[in-house]
Amino acid sequence: MSILYGIFIFAFGAVVGSFTNVLIYRLPKRKSIIFPGSHCPNCSSKIKPYDNIPIISYIILGGKCRNCKAKISIRYPIVELLMGLCYLTFFIAFYPNDLLRFIQFIILAPIFLSLSWIDIEHWEIPDELSISIIIVGLASALLIGSWNGLLNSVIAGGIGAIIFWILSKIGKKIFQKEALGEGDIILIAGLGTLVGVWGVFIVMIIGALIGMLAGFVVLFIRKNILKQKSPSSAVPFGPFLIIGAIVAILWGTKLVELYLSTFQV
Repeated sequence: MSILYGIFIFAFGAVVGSFTNVLIYRLPKRKSIIFPGSHCPNCSSKIKPYDNIPIISYIILGGKCRNCKAKISIRYPIVELLMGLCYLTFFIAFYPNDLLRFIQFIILAPIFLSLSWIDIEHWEIPDELSISIIIVGLASALLIGSWNGLLNSVIAGGIGAIIFWILSKIGKKIFQKEALGEGDIILIAGLGTLVGVWGVFIVMIIGALIGMLAGFVVLFIRKNILKQKSPSSAVPFGPFLIIGAIVAILWGTKLVELYLSTFQV
């Protein structure tokens, strides 16, 4: 891969990262992601094109609005940098040998990142993002696996949603509060359409294991470092399901083969 190709892909990813920031900021506020255009949330002044260059503009402006000098969240360059690095990684890993996988990941990356960030910050998963995953999952299944693949995708989404719905009802009875929200149910349905029937179980298992480990770490920090009197181990579940989905997409087939060969199924 030439250096010029790498720079172009990174720059393209950073531009997508700029749009990802729009999703992160506006979706929880139920604002349009199209109108109005980019503007300062403090003074509402329209951001000039030369002040809207990913990463670079933030550095030049010193992390402040040119008009009102209000601080700009460090989240903006971080997300742009992450997306640029993600796109460069996808390009190196998949192009040109697996073009469909490359296209799938460049579409999913901003959805996954914005969904995870919003869930961590606001403890909610916008339905728009989960539905977008469903659309990508069904389209990918149809392109890669024809009608049989589409059927597998639909069944997997249904299995994930039903299992999570049952777990949410059981959890509510046991803990007397929401254990799994509606957003988690729609999300697992979307991820199921992406990874298929076997994959959806991988997503749930890996998501649960990492989520449980993160819960112990968070509990330790809240109890021993933050000295909270009644610390909770609760953590947003969406990001861990996303990690499980990435594992299932990249290595799901190998994990299933390993399971079948180990237990002679």
